[in-house]
Amino acid sequence: MKQQPPVEKVAPGLWCVPTVVPDNPIGWTQSYVIESSQGPFLIDTGWNADAAWDDLAAGLVACGTSVAEVQGIVITHHHPDHLGLVGRVREASGCWVGMHDADTALVTRHRQILADDPEVFHKDTEDKLREAGAGQCDIDEVHAASKTLKMPMPELPDRHLSTQALTLGDRQLNLLHTPGHTPGHLCLRLDGRLLTGDHLLKTISSHVGLYGFEGPDGDPLGDFFASLRLLTGAEPSEVLPAHRGRFHGVDARVAELLEHHEERLADIKEALSGGPVTPWELSRAMTWNRPWDELPRMMLRAALAETMAHVRHLELQGVVVVEPPVSAGAAAHIRLA
Repeated sequence: MKQQPPVEKVAPGLWCVPTVVPDNPIGWTQSYVIESSQGPFLIDTGWNADAAWDDLAAGLVACGTSVAEVQGIVITHHHPDHLGLVGRVREASGCWVGMHDADTALVTRHRQILADDPEVFHKDTEDKLREAGAGQCDIDEVHAASKTLKMPMPELPDRHLSTQALTLGDRQLNLLHTPGHTPGHLCLRLDGRLLTGDHLLKTISSHVGLYGFEGPDGDPLGDFFASLRLLTGAEPSEVLPAHRGRFHGVDARVAELLEHHEERLADIKEALSGGPVTPWELSRAMTWNRPWDELPRMMLRAALAETMAHVRHLELQGVVVVEPPVSAGAAAHIRLA
């Protein structure tokens, strides 16, 4: 894993503050601090862990301010490495927290489900793996790995953000709704720069998965494609993502990502050319950044979800058919139409 970078002033009145994501190959989340006439504003907060909190607090001091001075937080999307420290920052500063309605709805749903049954997501993972055709050994390994991950109750924002301009003291932040990675993902334009959260990253493709809340016509991969194209044609001076390094060249990077996913869609059609397969078999046949057996066990649920997002995209195009399980305990099958 690469070494976590230091706090850095990336532009006048704009700082990058990396915060660690413990025990995760992503390494760290890059929060951004915007200086303004009203005080500092945060873009994302990091994972809810003591080490990440220490990084954020020390980072704000390095920027010449403190957690207590934060006026507001803009959350690019609801994932815990972005939303996680909201509660601690809000308690220390009294700041407002804004997020897109679509992701706020998911956090509300998650809070309700977790309040009823704290183990519900572990149980849902087991059910999804079994329906996909995973063997009991795989299910046990994924379950054991996921149980090591502590997921505190996510915090709710108190402001609803859409695509309007947001005034932060004497600074103006323009919001772009870019669904795909999550339904309410936001990208942000500030003084000619583009803050992309997890939507557009320098060296890795954002995770786009199908998790079951989307409905029969939900197409997160199609949404992701449309959101990528939304960013083209107006090159920013720099791209500031939430993970890994900053970069230039939106149009070229979008073209690379679209080609990458077209190759994955071709992989699926090739894998189905020999006849129907289970979702688990199809996931194993896909091209990943390392061999399937070397993927961290905790990531196999995400790999399955990403495979099924590609399947759903092809299903809505009439290219493939998903046949549900014929009986309890049986697996679904996917075939060419």
